[in-house]
Amino acid sequence: MEYDYAFTDDFQQWQAFKAGSVAAFEYIYDRHFSGMYGYGTRLCPDKDLVKDAIQGLFAELWRNRATLGDVRSIKHYLYKSLRRRIIRDAVQERRYYSTEEGGDNYFFEVSLSHEWLLITEQVTEANLAKLHKAFRLLTTRQQEAIFLRFYENLDYVAIAEVMTLKEVKYARTLIYRALDVLRASIRKLAFA
Repeated sequence: MEYDYAFTDDFQQWQAFKAGSVAAFEYIYDRHFSGMYGYGTRLCPDKDLVKDAIQGLFAELWRNRATLGDVRSIKHYLYKSLRRRIIRDAVQERRYYSTEEGGDNYFFEVSLSHEWLLITEQVTEANLAKLHKAFRLLTTRQQEAIFLRFYENLDYVAIAEVMTLKEVKYARTLIYRALDVLRASIRKLAFA
């Protein structure tokens, strides 16, 4: 979809949306839907629940636009809101086993991107299987943090907020530990 004007930054987009611009709302929706859906389906395997959560989130945003605060990053704000909504909806439908903050008992799937797979086509199936095996050794929270950092390019502040971590240092620690596990696992699997 083409727009009559281009937004220079998130602040300008958000202000136009809050002022009631349908074009700004559509722009935000179109720009972020695909990424939100990809993130949501990693949090919850139920694609219909994820689609409903995204639609519900955008409907709620439109209804409450006049009372919303300013945001530093629209993507970060939407991911955090979507995560909260998916967890709430999954708990209500009894599809979620733990609501404990910081708990590790929830679904999160990291899959290697299509582009990455094309670039590494020369890697043998055995090595790819070893990499998948190494990813399975990560906790679900580590998988989610790795996804947000390296697939969605969120900074540590955004990751901490999206994952409702109390401090930014916890996001860093989570990612560093995940990378350490991956390194050690890959080294160990390489010599197996």
